Amino acid sequence: MKTPTTALDYIDNAITITALRYNGCPEFQIYSSSLIQLQFIKNVLLGVEKDKARLHQLTIGVWASKEFEADDPELAGVLGDAFYIGIQISRGLKIQLPNGLPPESLPRT
Repeated sequence: MKTPTTALDYIDNAITITALRYNGCPEFQIYSSSLIQLQFIKNVLLGVEKDKARLHQLTIGVWASKEFEADDPELAGVLGDAFYIGIQISRGLKIQLPNGLPPESLPRT
């Protein structure tokens, strides 16, 4: 996977990794719920979803730290990054990427 350089890249990365886990164990409901929340964040970023109120109810950050941090740090990391982006959007803040850089500071390719 390429290094994420935009908020959408971070969300797409989280969707990809979560989908891999889901495909390996579809009966584990946290995976399917995570995918729904990640798709919602993506739709908000893309402007497809206008109602951002559900961003205040995201649970992927809790799951990242409580469920996956010890056993699946890769998944915990991408869910934590997605949660960080989603919370900033819900608060009406300018998105600061998880790597600490504002999107406009990144090199254009």
